[in-house]
Amino acid sequence: MMNAADPATSLAGVALEHPLINAAGTAKSRDDVARLARSPVAAVTVGSITLQPRDGNGGEVYATRPGHAVNALGMPNRGADFYRDELPRMAELTRAAGKPLIVSVAGFSPEEYGALAHLAADAGADLVELNLGCPNVWDDGHQHRIASFDPELVAASVAAAAGASVPIGAKLSPLADPIQLAEVAAALAASAARFVVACNTFPNGLALGTDGRPALDVGFGGVSGAAMKPIALGQVAQLRAALPPEVDLVGCGGVRHGDDIRDLGHAGAAAVGLATAYWDAGEDPGVFGNLLAGWLG
Repeated sequence: MMNAADPATSLAGVALEHPLINAAGTAKSRDDVARLARSPVAAVTVGSITLQPRDGNGGEVYATRPGHAVNALGMPNRGADFYRDELPRMAELTRAAGKPLIVSVAGFSPEEYGALAHLAADAGADLVELNLGCPNVWDDGHQHRIASFDPELVAASVAAAAGASVPIGAKLSPLADPIQLAEVAAALAASAARFVVACNTFPNGLALGTDGRPALDVGFGGVSGAAMKPIALGQVAQLRAALPPEVDLVGCGGVRHGDDIRDLGHAGAAAVGLATAYWDAGEDPGVFGNLLAGWLG
């Protein structure tokens, strides 16, 4: 359990100075990594990255509201060839700051997850996160399926990545059906996954503008922010009970105050990630220091 009196922790055997990290989606470029490497985060998460470059969804993709946000970014990134060259430089930046590099990858098949995991490991990642839970990927007006709702697809994706030379983890969408959660947890428990991130945004939320029309151009998006805290706590607690003790958990969802770090630790998280509070602070890395001070305080 995380302990403010002794904040050092570890994730899949990789030492962390404390439990707070940035969640995937907040760092895509070398400048992003440099800024976060200078911040108080204990590790820097890059990605998610895909095999092919993606522009992401067009138009309005982020709507913030009191107590929550809805986003449909669509995983914009410059693709595998770009990151094959850039990740070694990003790793140099994080290691110079004494921080591990976590790379989040997103495929559209188990084979793509495997290829991306090996690429990230070979290019300098200390940990690789398989983003199996992104709900915001649209092409030609159609929404891609969410991989983490299919236990067989979860198992196959982790198996494809298992030969990578660094610990592999899986990021999940919230699993509201307890039977499905148990099935996904069983698939992960039997796999090579060393950590699980719980959870991604809640899928298919809707934010409206003052005119009553969807605020996001694609219509629906993932719900994040303070409203996600009880969902994240429930996911972490259930997964902690279902997974072997050697599989670590990263709690994500609704982290805005030091008490949120404490509560996710009580639920069973070894580390805590955040994105929305960072975005809502104008990508000011000081938000991480404020959260840590509140937790340690």
